[in-house]
Amino acid sequence: MFTNITEAVDWICSQRRNENSFESFKAVMNELGNPQNDFYMVHVAGTDGKGSTVAYLRDLFMSQGFKVGTLQSPHYLVHQDRIRVNNVNIKDEAFLRILNKYLEFFKEKKLGMFEMDYIIMCEYFKEEKIDIAVVEVGLGGRLDSTNVVDNTKLSVITTIGYDHMDRLGNTLEEICHEKCGIIKKDSKVVIGELNDSCKAIVKETAESRNSEFFKIKKYKELSERHFEYEGNEYSIESFAKYQYHNASLALEAFEIISKDYPFVIDRAKAKEAINKTVWQGRFEIVHHNPTIILDGAHNIHGVSALAESYDALKGSKLIVFSALKRKEYAKMVLELKKHCDKLIVTSFDNYEAIELDDLKDVEKSSDYMKTINDNLHKYDNILICGSLYFISEVVTRINEIKEVKKTDSARILNMPKADYDMLVRDEYEDKMNQ
Repeated sequence: MFTNITEAVDWICSQRRNENSFESFKAVMNELGNPQNDFYMVHVAGTDGKGSTVAYLRDLFMSQGFKVGTLQSPHYLVHQDRIRVNNVNIKDEAFLRILNKYLEFFKEKKLGMFEMDYIIMCEYFKEEKIDIAVVEVGLGGRLDSTNVVDNTKLSVITTIGYDHMDRLGNTLEEICHEKCGIIKKDSKVVIGELNDSCKAIVKETAESRNSEFFKIKKYKELSERHFEYEGNEYSIESFAKYQYHNASLALEAFEIISKDYPFVIDRAKAKEAINKTVWQGRFEIVHHNPTIILDGAHNIHGVSALAESYDALKGSKLIVFSALKRKEYAKMVLELKKHCDKLIVTSFDNYEAIELDDLKDVEKSSDYMKTINDNLHKYDNILICGSLYFISEVVTRINEIKEVKKTDSARILNMPKADYDMLVRDEYEDKMNQ
């Protein structure tokens, strides 16, 4: 029994890996009465763009008065932000109560973190009486824990690229087959921009399962942060060009669901929702003069899309990058070097983080905060990118300093080097390095 949220989260995160099969988790959910089938569920898979597409869909549904539950991973700042209702994290009290309710069951079944999160999600969404659940696939699709659901109303496949090849396959076609595992019988599926072979695979899979097949239509970029989709003009908060695709895909999914649910779309409110949607850690501008951007591009497909937007910025450019060892980080490094004046590769506090000794012919730094601070006034633009775990740690670190010094992030990021060095040497040094 846990009484402290920190201890509870630490424990559940320590159960990240287990030996359970997909079929064994299906049996667990069956034992619980399959609560995942009690919701109108939209299931989102893809190599990149899942989080942003979920965010746009969430805000579109909310704009029409629906109560929306979302499950996403990894978390951004705290574990609880994986499970949200109307974009508000699951309450600590609810997380503790539900975890404690099932704790002995979780231990008996030797469940992993993602499986426990899924069950907590189901219980919380039931308590909150949500109207629609929008659930992001963790990895792949076919054998992902989230795929135990039987009656998904709409499956969304955002993109197909090279990622998790050790688990999903070495070709785009193999990876696509795994993503198609989320398509259910007698349902619907919509896809983003896929190559012809992957598009054919999704269409064939849908037909074999008697599911309707839809695809994103062409969007038109009108001006910076403005685009047109299906005759309607929209504006987005983000400067990232790849968000036109994600917003358009969400709009296409939204139209499909409006006919299935059904409801009449209030277009003015939908436009306002698209305009206000913010997905943290995706071309997120956190500081001006210089422009500092955070982006969780963690594979070569995502890095290439990110580079297009970064290239559009004027002035000198620095990139600070880190990733997980299991990613194709060497390829990402080579690509990023083409799009900046200087690239610095760093590491962070994660057992899967890259080891700097494994990289050659690139500038390296073991202290990313000092690196950012040392270069603040040398470049017009600073892009901090790579693993979302890295981005989360950077933000958490800045927030810790803000709390300690009772100041704001602009003050920290503009702090003279001598002051910063004194800060990390003072009595709070141990806390900063945790």
